[in-house]
Amino acid sequence: MRLFIAAATAAGFAMAAPAYAQAVSIKNPAAFVATLKAMGYAPGALSKIDTSPEVDIAVDGFGTTLRLVGCTAGADCKYMTLVASYSDVVNPPASWVQKMNDEFDLLRVGINDKGQLYMFGAYVVDGLPQRELQRIFDFWSADTSSIGQEATDGGYTKK
Repeated sequence: MRLFIAAATAAGFAMAAPAYAQAVSIKNPAAFVATLKAMGYAPGALSKIDTSPEVDIAVDGFGTTLRLVGCTAGADCKYMTLVASYSDVVNPPASWVQKMNDEFDLLRVGINDKGQLYMFGAYVVDGLPQRELQRIFDFWSADTSSIGQEATDGGYTKK
């Protein structure tokens, strides 16, 4: 009888588990975009669907391009990247960019072909619970904010 009660209790907890306990899959990019929508993000249209699918999202108001990489014919993707650039931080000193790379060791900070500061992160997310994907986005948000503040404090933003 105790085993039955324990099994029934476990089943009840499993049914009551929030959606955030569900595992993330990036094997099917369209389904992953649906997951982003369910999590409260407002992803744009999926593009480059035959190669490395990508979608634009806002993470706490900061525009970010999310790419699914290591895909076979646009599916069965291996990891995701997040890329964002700061249109108001143009041609910051290389020494400052290196300092940002030293301080933010989970990101790559650089200067894109427009001279704008950008940040890049790569993450293996397939099979993670949604709460862990949310945590990645929370760190991304905190880092975009911190790097932006560092640029402002350093006087590298356009007026």
